Amino acid sequence: MTIPGRTADAHDLLGAGEPIVEIKDAVKRFGATTALDGLSLTVRRGESHGLVGRNGAGKSTLVSVLTGLNEIDSGTFLLGGAQPPPRSDRKAWLSAVSCVYQHRTLVPGLSVAENLYLGTYQNKQTISWSALNKAAAEELENWDIPISPTKKVMDLGVGEAQMIEIVRALSHGSRFVILDEPTAQLVASEIDILMSRVNQLRERGVTFLFISHHLDEVPQVCDAVTVLRNGRHVLSGDAHKLTTSDMVSAMVGDEASGTVLTAKKQIVRPPLPKDAPVVLEAAVRVDGYQDSMELSLRAGEVVGLAGHLGSGTRSLALTLAGHHRDWEGAITVQGAPVPRKWDPYTAVRTGVSLLPEDRINTGLVGQMSIEDNMTMPALKKLTKRVLLDRRARRRFAETNRTDLGVMCSSVAQPVGELSGGNQQKVLLGSALSTNPAVLVLLHPTAGVDIASKATILDIVEQRRKEGLAVLLVSDEPEELAFCDRIQVWVRGRKTTEGSGMTESELVAAMEGSELSSEES
Repeated sequence: MTIPGRTADAHDLLGAGEPIVEIKDAVKRFGATTALDGLSLTVRRGESHGLVGRNGAGKSTLVSVLTGLNEIDSGTFLLGGAQPPPRSDRKAWLSAVSCVYQHRTLVPGLSVAENLYLGTYQNKQTISWSALNKAAAEELENWDIPISPTKKVMDLGVGEAQMIEIVRALSHGSRFVILDEPTAQLVASEIDILMSRVNQLRERGVTFLFISHHLDEVPQVCDAVTVLRNGRHVLSGDAHKLTTSDMVSAMVGDEASGTVLTAKKQIVRPPLPKDAPVVLEAAVRVDGYQDSMELSLRAGEVVGLAGHLGSGTRSLALTLAGHHRDWEGAITVQGAPVPRKWDPYTAVRTGVSLLPEDRINTGLVGQMSIEDNMTMPALKKLTKRVLLDRRARRRFAETNRTDLGVMCSSVAQPVGELSGGNQQKVLLGSALSTNPAVLVLLHPTAGVDIASKATILDIVEQRRKEGLAVLLVSDEPEELAFCDRIQVWVRGRKTTEGSGMTESELVAAMEGSELSSEES
């Protein structure tokens, strides 16, 4: 068996500081959507180049172009000073550029060595496992990674697994590595180790494109930084000279930087009545996160939990809705402590309903009808004695379909045949079917059209007027504008809480930075 070695690539022939990536005036469209709109980017050999921007700025599309998964429609793209390989030549792409994604792509049940060379020996007659392990050990030693090649990936820590992903990228011969949100799921100590490793590898000639939502990380590990907004590059410069204010202003746009984010931007709400009851109180700590969550939510109030992946907001919200077991503390709903066996069924019975962020995989049953999906949580109240009242169930579904504005042929239509916006309306109808006291929303308008977004928020607002308390989890300022007050979380810590924040202040807080009075 021959262990695959590294071959000379175009980037090995370039002098220090020569561009590895040159993109000019790139345009990429998906149907009517323009994902890249005249974008330009230069990444030089041996540097770590930061790439920042809000969701939808074009980062993911750019990565798909840089890794050969998509081609630009117009503009120029040079990789290592030459035209990139054909999309079909995956071996050539892997030897030129690799991406370590925020979600682990290793196979948990296989060893480190097997993961490093997975797919390399397709169509080989035999594999020498001793040679494979020896090659992996040499590769790990070469990059100063003290991990046994025979160790199962499932037994690695998150930070260790990420280093294996990087070594796997380097083992293909690539010296240009894209790190996509590499710190999103790491604890502080693991982040420090990653930063140190990246800097060491950079000194050995590895070039990085470092994508992050945390602006405080940029000067720690990056030489240069580019900010994207709406598919365009709007700012590039020295990562040590650009301020947080410079980057945030570029991300949100000058026209939005001073906009106050309150619910009044969309809806004029009167102050809550002084006697509005507290319907949910929580003082909980979720396993793996540093801070405890302290929350008091009153009837008719909308509170936002703002934060990116790994901030803890999703885990906290799922805990309140009964979907997490690893927590400690106390939760009180409508004045009564919840049982220690706090699960989704008990939560719904107690008055807490959840609208999950993934309507297809965790929210709806695509093969079942609109009626089935919309009434599933409320079957008990639609049952007479021991039999389901089918006429009452149909009336309930028809009424809700009308109120929610679901466009369909009938409530008997499979929900999987509906558009994304209409599916989301059905999901909301299902969450509201039990008439909850508290509604937990995870990214409620993600992936839906503008008209559906407005309808969804209007429905929630109407129920809020009737006394519904709402907890909204999001990293989008447009959604968070619906909230009366906002808690901002970063890496398991609550960093800010209040109302009246500007869009710049909110974005900076979620990115792990704060604007000084001079900057804001």
